[in-house]
Amino acid sequence: MKRKFLGIYFLTLLITFVIVTASFVSACTTFQSYDLDDVLVGSNMDWSKNFMIYMHFFPAEEGKFGRVFFELPFPLVDYPNLICPKMGMNDQGLHVNVHLCPYLDPVNSSGKPLFESEDPDYYQIAIHAYCLAKCSTVSEVIDVFDQYNLKYYSEGQLFAVDRFGDSVIIEGDDIIYKEGNFQVLTNFYQSHPELGGWPCWRYEKACSMLENMTELSVDFFGEICDATNQFSTIHSNIYDLVQEKMYIYFYNDFTKYLEFDLNEELAKGERSIFLGSLFEPENNEPPHKTDAPEGPSEGFPDVNYLFKCNRTSDPDHDRIMYLFDWDDGTDSDWIHVTSNMVEAEHNWGKRGTYQVRVKAIDIYGRESAWSNPLEIIIPRTRTVNHPLLFRLFERFPNILPLVRYLLGFD
Repeated sequence: MKRKFLGIYFLTLLITFVIVTASFVSACTTFQSYDLDDVLVGSNMDWSKNFMIYMHFFPAEEGKFGRVFFELPFPLVDYPNLICPKMGMNDQGLHVNVHLCPYLDPVNSSGKPLFESEDPDYYQIAIHAYCLAKCSTVSEVIDVFDQYNLKYYSEGQLFAVDRFGDSVIIEGDDIIYKEGNFQVLTNFYQSHPELGGWPCWRYEKACSMLENMTELSVDFFGEICDATNQFSTIHSNIYDLVQEKMYIYFYNDFTKYLEFDLNEELAKGERSIFLGSLFEPENNEPPHKTDAPEGPSEGFPDVNYLFKCNRTSDPDHDRIMYLFDWDDGTDSDWIHVTSNMVEAEHNWGKRGTYQVRVKAIDIYGRESAWSNPLEIIIPRTRTVNHPLLFRLFERFPNILPLVRYLLGFD
C-alpha cells in the first residue's frame, strides 16, 4: 500500500505537523535510558487537533529494514491523503521521533541538497523515514542528516536512539549528545532555550524521575509517561530496542497496555491499523447523532458554500471529530473542533441535487448514525460575472425573476 505522492508545496508542513495550526498542538515528551541488558525509550504523543493515529508496519525488503511508523493524517484541499510520520522503530533496534519546536534556521545547511525522494516510503522529504529504513545506529543517522540541507526541519528536532544505548538530538545545526545514562526531549531547543518552550515542567519531571530511577523497567517508564501526560495525550509508547517490542498505553489510561513484538507484526505483511480501534472498551457507545447541517438550499457550480452543525456529545465523554458527506463521492475528512459549532466549506462542479450529511466519530473509531440530510440544489451554470449583480440576486432572491432566469441564476 503506497501513499499519494506529496507536493513540494507542503514539504515543511509534513515534517513539522503544520506549524500554522500550532495553537492546537500540545507538546510531546520523549526520553531514553539503558542498563547492561536493555535500552528503553518512552514517548507521549500529545496532539489535540486530530486523533486519527495509524500504526503502519513495513516488512523488510531489499535495501530496507523492517519497521513501524506511527502516522498522523493531515489532509489538505489539494492533498487529501497527506500523512505525517511521527515516530517509529525498525528491526535493527533503532528509534526515531520528531518533535515540534520554535523556528530555527539551519544556517550550516547552506550549500547542501534538500532530501527529496520519489519513494513514497520516505514521505517524499522525511529524512528520518529514510533513516529508519536504511540505518541501524545513531552514528549512521547523524551521517545521513549531515549530507542534507535541514530546511524542512527548521521547526522540528529529531531524537534518535539505538539498541546500544546511544542517543542524540539533532536541532538543525546543533547536535545534543547524551550525557550520563539518560536523555530527555520535549519541545524546546536545548541549544537555544531562549527561543521558547523553556522552562518546561515535563522535561524537568522526566529528568528528575530518571535521576532517581532504581530499576530500568517498562512499568517505571509507564510511570514517567503518566507523570508527564497532558489532556491531549493520545497514546504513550514504551520501546524496548533490544527485545524489539512495543508497549502502548492509550488515551491516558496507564492501568494497562498492549504489547507488540515487532518481528511478529512485520511477518503479517504491510498494513496500517487505526490505533484507537485496538483499545475500544467493551461497553463503548458511539457519539450521539448530530443535528442536520445548516447551509444554503441552492447554489451555483464551483462556488464555495459554508455548512454548519452544532456539536454533539458522546455518552462516554470521549473526544470526538466530525465528517461531512457532500453526496458527490467526496467528504470533508474528519474535523476537530474547539467551539460549539462544526464548520466546513464545499463546492460542486456539476449541477444536481445533493444531500449533505454529517456524522461523528469517537477516539476509538465508533461512529454515530448519519444526521438527517440538508438538500442543496445546484442549478445551471451561472453566466453573470458582475459582482454587484451577483450579490444583489443572492441577497434578494425573489426580485426580477425573469432577469434572474435569463442571466442563469435560476
